Amino acid sequence: MDSFPLWHTSVTAPAESSINRLASRLLLFAVSTMDRIRDIIFTPPPVDKKQKTRRSTLMSRCLCSTISAFWAHAHLLAQTDKAWIYVANMPPFRVTKMSRNTKRIFREYKIHSNVDATFKAMSKHLTMHGFDVDLPFVPECSGFYPNISSSPCSETFKHLNGFPADASGYFMEYIRPLNEHHTKYLIKRYLTHSAQGQALSTCQSKHFLAKVYLGDTKPLSDPWNTDMHDRPAYLDHLLAERVEVSYLAASMGATLAILHWSCGVDARGVEFVLGRDTRGHVQFWLIDFADCATFPKTPEAVVTQLVDAVMENEPFWPRFINIQALRKLWACFRDAYLEMSDFIMTDAMIDYDNDSLRALPYLFMMELEKIRGSGQLLA
Repeated sequence: MDSFPLWHTSVTAPAESSINRLASRLLLFAVSTMDRIRDIIFTPPPVDKKQKTRRSTLMSRCLCSTISAFWAHAHLLAQTDKAWIYVANMPPFRVTKMSRNTKRIFREYKIHSNVDATFKAMSKHLTMHGFDVDLPFVPECSGFYPNISSSPCSETFKHLNGFPADASGYFMEYIRPLNEHHTKYLIKRYLTHSAQGQALSTCQSKHFLAKVYLGDTKPLSDPWNTDMHDRPAYLDHLLAERVEVSYLAASMGATLAILHWSCGVDARGVEFVLGRDTRGHVQFWLIDFADCATFPKTPEAVVTQLVDAVMENEPFWPRFINIQALRKLWACFRDAYLEMSDFIMTDAMIDYDNDSLRALPYLFMMELEKIRGSGQLLA
């Protein structure tokens, strides 16, 4: 077996030892350097506790001021003996309607939701079948709360004086009032000079939705009435502004038919208003379903409950007026109601599968025409 010479051993051994020591030192230096680099890269900088405190305080102040501004925009819009209506800066459902009668407000919420869904579906359906009628918009509703204090906007309202924290309620879309320019124009055109000053001074603080009265003309006292809150737009006002009232009458007739035969309610207490949508455009709206009730589909209910519901809210619904420009108004309303009723009952064969049910819309309109129409029975 060959062996290395001793000189080779004596020379190479010290060399290997020096190299090993050098390699170890280089390795330790490299590890130490990498640790320092890692600390520099991954260790966060020291935090100035005083600076953090100042930032937190500033954010808290900003948040508090934002909430304060949020509360400042919440206010009572309307109040009746049955309900409160509050407006808050909470899009898209900015209106909260509340009542301490949970059963009543829940029933209204269910009817409102049904009407909203039905009118959306019917609008698409009518377009597909080529109907030349525009239905009114219905405020979108959402979120019923048996206790309004558990709602997302409870913090918005609880600081308001007189807020009914123990009430039930639901949210709905906010109909924006007519803008300042519309309001000032109408005041200057339709109010007497002596009444304009007071009306102009309060118009910005009033919620002005124009109630569409196709069944009435303005009273003699109207030019002196300075109240701009949801003021009526009478038939002669609409004619003076060149509004196509026959088209509105047809829309109302179709609406009443849908409420009767698609939604199954008597339409008691509903209102039609002109107000702005989210884009600022003035639209035709159907609102207020608090007094609506279901009805049995019998001749007795049709000639009593349905007719009474219209007569209790008569300023809104068209009637026959023996003036040349208005004689066709009732016919537009009547024909649209009957045409829409026929369409609904033909489309829903299962629900209206016998002649006695199909005759109910005609029976209703014949009875109503005796009171509001020209007095001539339908052929």
